[in-house]
Amino acid sequence: MLNKIHIAISSLIENVETMATKERVVSGEEALKIAEAINSTTMRMLQVLASERLDVTTISKRLSLSEAYISEQVRVLEDLKLINVTYERGKRGIRKICESAVERVTLVIKESI
Repeated sequence: MLNKIHIAISSLIENVETMATKERVVSGEEALKIAEAINSTTMRMLQVLASERLDVTTISKRLSLSEAYISEQVRVLEDLKLINVTYERGKRGIRKICESAVERVTLVIKESI
């Protein structure tokens, strides 16, 4: 009984800390999907977006990669809830604005019972 209370309290504390630091703790299938998505490009994108909101064109210029490739990676990161995307008017149409949704991602290999 005491062990279950300890686990519940630890889980609650972890959830509060996670919300305060924009940390995602993932396991199972979700952890696998994130692990598969993180490569040198997506990591660099997350690092750039950690400090400022940017549109796809600016990200592609900063990383010296095509807009098409960056757009594809944005979709992947958005699907995984690692970035948030909004749309704003630009000089020539609508701009897709990206910002980091997380500061830290923790992949749990084995969950404790």
